[in-house]
Amino acid sequence: MICLEPAECLTTNLSDLPDEPTDVTQALANNLLDVMQNYGLIKNFGVVGVHSHVELAPGEVMFQHGNTTFSHQEIEVYDNVKGTGVPYNYRITSGDSPALLPLDLGDITSGALAARSDLATAMAGNFLKDFAAAAGGHLAGIAYIRPLDRAALENGSIVKNHYNAAKTAGTAAPISPADAATDDAPSFFTRGVGNSTALSQITILCSLCGDGNPWKTP
Repeated sequence: MICLEPAECLTTNLSDLPDEPTDVTQALANNLLDVMQNYGLIKNFGVVGVHSHVELAPGEVMFQHGNTTFSHQEIEVYDNVKGTGVPYNYRITSGDSPALLPLDLGDITSGALAARSDLATAMAGNFLKDFAAAAGGHLAGIAYIRPLDRAALENGSIVKNHYNAAKTAGTAAPISPADAATDDAPSFFTRGVGNSTALSQITILCSLCGDGNPWKTP
């Protein structure tokens, strides 16, 4: 099952997700990245702990714009952006017939289109079943490695997501791991970016995602 549109589909895909991505530990991310590597996906995708900080009305989606230094995400009317965006984040459901559920949209770029091509190739095989089996019922998915994420890791930084108090918009920008706050939690893991040999790289921290910062202690 693949659900890409209309807007109500993306709205529903977010409806039952928690605020915190704590279902995905780094150990679990390592196993899921193994599966993704087997299907040639780690060049363009990483593992995300699926969660949501927004509530969308019917016909609305989260849409992100960005570059190598900054990203902005806000609620948009789907009909206004459907021709200019592709999914950046997906949830993969559990069970014997797992589904690929897009969670948001982002700018159409050559990199995003190349990632979708890789995903289509993996989908022709048993990627969803293998990923769901490795996830073991945890709330997990995959996300496109944006130029922002890639540039941060290549420069020894990490990306941090911020959301406004109303939870209607968010921003993301690189920070030094040393500047992460105590309650920042990892929400996105990648492998092999910047010639890293680590089994997984913590790539994004979430500022509203609870206690879980790997560099700080309370």
